[in-house]
Amino acid sequence: MNKHGAQLSSSTPSEVERMVSALAETARRYGVLLACEPVAEGIIASVGVGYLAHLGEGRLELCRADCGRARPGQVVLGPLDATSEDAASLAKRVLEGFRRKTGRECARRAALACASDEACAPEAVHRYLRLGFSQPWEMRPGTTDKRALVVDELSCVVLRELESARQLTRFSRVRDGSLVAVIEPAANIVPLLGARCAQRLGSERFCLADPQHRVAAFHEARAARCVLVGLDERLCGRLIGLGTERLAEDGRLPRALWERFREHVALSGRGPQAHLVDKRPR
Repeated sequence: MNKHGAQLSSSTPSEVERMVSALAETARRYGVLLACEPVAEGIIASVGVGYLAHLGEGRLELCRADCGRARPGQVVLGPLDATSEDAASLAKRVLEGFRRKTGRECARRAALACASDEACAPEAVHRYLRLGFSQPWEMRPGTTDKRALVVDELSCVVLRELESARQLTRFSRVRDGSLVAVIEPAANIVPLLGARCAQRLGSERFCLADPQHRVAAFHEARAARCVLVGLDERLCGRLIGLGTERLAEDGRLPRALWERFREHVALSGRGPQAHLVDKRPR
């Protein structure tokens, strides 16, 4: 535990430092239920702050921020802001350390499992990462360790959802010449699907929206990557059940989506973002 914590603690960002301090202080008297945003950056960064706070596996449990319930003797903390550079940087370092310990495929499965809608996913990924850091030999093919098997199943479900969406998603062209599509998958796959669409539609300007997970991927013509933008509840309410063709026919909603994109870029100064999952076709 201390070994891994030392590896992660150099240049620790301020938001992460505050969470580490809160975890360490709370864990002196209570167990900690750490809520996290159900995306790869949020879950994996939360595992990282547990290591930095030197909390044993029995003192820390992860849950989705939208459905966690503390048990007697637990205190709920979090979540980290998964969109912050602090969390993204820590998550990247944790996953890279895990990849060096266990191999590329195990790291890929961990990141894919983070996209699952299952309530158990954050804690399953937490235990999987700790297993890989402490007992990397248990990550071999054919393992019977339940911690590895759960994440294997979660990642397979996400990949099936991604492949289904890849085959079924259809874009429609709107009046301004851009393309738009709305999907409602059973996993948070827009970051993955958006990257594949960017490879296939590199010269197009498009928006891929998922109102169920309140996220959209925006791609400017000839850009290398998509930009992921969170959507507000009101806009998502207008998109749910609408379908791509009806969305394209309604000139106001595509404009509202691109306005949200421009607001995001203006406020954050961010361009296309790099993500934790290897999205190259397999």
